[in-house]
Order: sequence, then structure tokens, then C-alpha cells
Amino acid sequence: MGRLAAAAHMSRRTFDRRFRQATGVSPLRWLVTQRVLRAQHLLESTDLGVDAVARRSGFGDGVAMRPHFRRLVGVPPQAYRDAFRGA
Repeated sequence: MGRLAAAAHMSRRTFDRRFRQATGVSPLRWLVTQRVLRAQHLLESTDLGVDAVARRSGFGDGVAMRPHFRRLVGVPPQAYRDAFRGA
């Protein structure tokens, strides 16, 4: 987030505070949520493996993505894909 703050010509603390005021969440929480939304889209629209989906969504690998995905979506990525395809 330091690079974003620098690009906005703000200190990290000021950037974090203003971002939270504007969005209601921290920059990191917002970023993780956007990455999970991207992962959901890829799981719905492609046959990529979970690790490939994780990498394309900005996570290092599936191990890094799974806890965030499960916390926000409520199920693991593969279960999400299976349920989406079963609908």
C-alpha cells in the first residue's frame, strides 16, 4: 500500500485514513475483496485450476487464496465452482 500512498502524494497513514473514510474498509481489505471477486469470476467462467485462478487474481497460489476466499464466500474455491456449475 506504500506505493499507492506515494502515487497519491500522501503518507501511508493519511492514505489509509482517507481510503477508509471513502470506502468504509482498509485498503488491504478492499484489495483482498477485489481479488476474491476476480477469483469468483474466473472460477465461474474458466476451467483454470485453483492455483492458476489464484495467480491470475493476485494471490501467490491457491494456499494463499483459500482462507480469504472461504472467509468472504463461505465455501472453498472448488466447492464454489462445483456449486456454480451445478446450478
